[in-house]
Amino acid sequence: MSWLDPARIDESAEDRALREELRGLLGGPTPNFFQATVTPELVTLAEELRKEAQRRRNTSRRKPSWMLMAAALPFALVLTGLGAWGIHQKQRADVLAQDLARQDNEHRQQLVAVSDQLKNERQAKEELVRVIQKEDPKAFRRFGKELVIPVDRNAIPAAANTQQVKGQ
Repeated sequence: MSWLDPARIDESAEDRALREELRGLLGGPTPNFFQATVTPELVTLAEELRKEAQRRRNTSRRKPSWMLMAAALPFALVLTGLGAWGIHQKQRADVLAQDLARQDNEHRQQLVAVSDQLKNERQAKEELVRVIQKEDPKAFRRFGKELVIPVDRNAIPAAANTQQVKGQ
């Protein structure tokens, strides 16, 4: 593309910056559009600049947004699945916690009932002891004793083919 080409008016700022950069690297003269002579080297340089600018424009294109959304779709599906699974697990945990609290209340009620029953039995036993003590003080002494059955240790038969190591 020559310097005086009218298509340069529509040239982008990137193309101009690239042209200035290459002209500075090659040591070209400052452009004076009215005194410039078109040489084959300048035409070749302009053509290379145009090709390089076109290449840079093509490589710096932005991807369409639908492609980005399509790439993000698997991640969104995974996150949605994990969220649904987490909500399900939380609901299960809440149900189990309620069940555990209900069982705990039942056990506490049973414990209170058993402790009340034991308390009533103790009071009844103490009342019985008082009644027996009032009637016969000697019977009270026998009341607390328990029956002991003597056990003969020699009554247990020894196993066949055994030898006693230590006598008792």
